[in-house]
Amino acid sequence: FYDDDHVEVFARANDGETRQPRACRTVEFDTLYFPTCNSFHEIDVGRPYDDPNDDEELSKPRPVNQLARSHILSNGYYRDVWVVEDNPWVYPAQYRKEKENRPKKKLGVLNEKSTADLVVKGYRSMVLKTLRYQHKMSDESFDEIRKEAIIMERLTKSPRIIDLYGHCGFSVSAEVVPIELEERIVLGEGYADPKDVEERNKDGLRPYNNFTAEEKLDIALQMAESIADLHGFEDGVIVHDDVQLCQWMTTVDGKHKLGDFNRATIMEWDEINGQYCKFNNGKGYGNYRAPEEFAAENLDEQIDTFSFCNNIYALIVGLWNFYDTDDDSVVQEKVIDGNTAYVDPRWKDRSYEEHKLVELLPKCWATDPDERISIFDAVDYLRKAVKEKPSNTPR
Repeated sequence: FYDDDHVEVFARANDGETRQPRACRTVEFDTLYFPTCNSFHEIDVGRPYDDPNDDEELSKPRPVNQLARSHILSNGYYRDVWVVEDNPWVYPAQYRKEKENRPKKKLGVLNEKSTADLVVKGYRSMVLKTLRYQHKMSDESFDEIRKEAIIMERLTKSPRIIDLYGHCGFSVSAEVVPIELEERIVLGEGYADPKDVEERNKDGLRPYNNFTAEEKLDIALQMAESIADLHGFEDGVIVHDDVQLCQWMTTVDGKHKLGDFNRATIMEWDEINGQYCKFNNGKGYGNYRAPEEFAAENLDEQIDTFSFCNNIYALIVGLWNFYDTDDDSVVQEKVIDGNTAYVDPRWKDRSYEEHKLVELLPKCWATDPDERISIFDAVDYLRKAVKEKPSNTPR
């Protein structure tokens, strides 16, 4: 074996220590590229005439572009998120019913008005993600976005993955999935003083979110199934590499879809040993990652499983897993040392569904990834829990 554009040879095995060569080949779909640039060039996302000497002001998109019916929705660290609407006259029948389709009750999100607008206009809109102007257009950024696009394209058949509409350069367009799931699971900042939590729960556990126990089990299963679509993809294992609540959006009919794959890793195949090659994704940041990610070596799809159960904890309690501190470095030290979030034992007695969810936590919070259950085991466990739910269990 020799190094070329598609095969990289390593002297050590997956454990990083044993001197056993690996020949890690890029899987075929990893290098695919299907740009649809003409459709992107038709979109006007005009910028204001800002002071070119003011970097902060220059990076702010125009709030609304009336001509093109495009407006800024939100942004992450790397990308702006726009909503681009078709003119109403394209859909005369549906447009007449928009006022009737407006949600009759609150959706439980931070911005009720803009979310309700998305619910009403989603059928004639799409999401456009563009690289923020303060970031350079590098080869690395281009490949991350290309990889996100090809992952979404390959997983089009999954009803649990956000649908891709197109891709060009540093931008992607996708379906509108209007409701932020994170904002409904973790209300507010998601942090609390342990004394306040104790006082709140002294006469019985009171979660900080408004989901029923049955809804919690259903959401957990849908999240697990969407991750399993990645890990079990027929052409090669895909690691999301950034599993957190904000990656799921909720449709009008209550389906939860996974998106945002710009950190995803498509695992390479070891042609010598007949297994997937573990990888290095760089230094771990934040407070939501698996312990092995802070060493940044010998990683596989099990990092997603660990972070998935952080989601489950938040779903049960309504707070972040280490809700007593917002200091990432403190949480990282706890996770590296093998510590997990405190789970009040009374959750097991509150309902059948929450009992099952609490039982799942240690299974995927194991410090050793080889001792951690797979996401397929988690799916099987949750499906069994749904199927075996006693008929007299309160919701």
